[in-house]
Amino acid sequence: MAAMDMNKAGFEQALAGELPVLVDLWAPWCGYCRRIGPAFEQVARENEGRLVAAKINVDEEPELAKDLGAEVIPTLLLYRGGRALGTLVAPDSKAAIDRFLAGRLGE
Repeated sequence: MAAMDMNKAGFEQALAGELPVLVDLWAPWCGYCRRIGPAFEQVARENEGRLVAAKINVDEEPELAKDLGAEVIPTLLLYRGGRALGTLVAPDSKAAIDRFLAGRLGE
């Protein structure tokens, strides 16, 4: 399954679920966000059923982005059970995202 575009309500609902939630804070004007986007989508597909992959457009959800502490985009955040497990700022590859997940989800 591809990553899902989410707003604040969808994000809060995902956090209340049982699966870990990987969030990509991005913006359509961000060139780096567009470059890493396909890698995030691939991670979402490869981890279907093991995590929820969410994309939050910081232009559409500025308050949520601020609440989540996003100062640079793209920023990836990982949650489990509503608790933050880590932050990855400006990943340079799919491998970097995979390492980030493995280090926090114990895989």
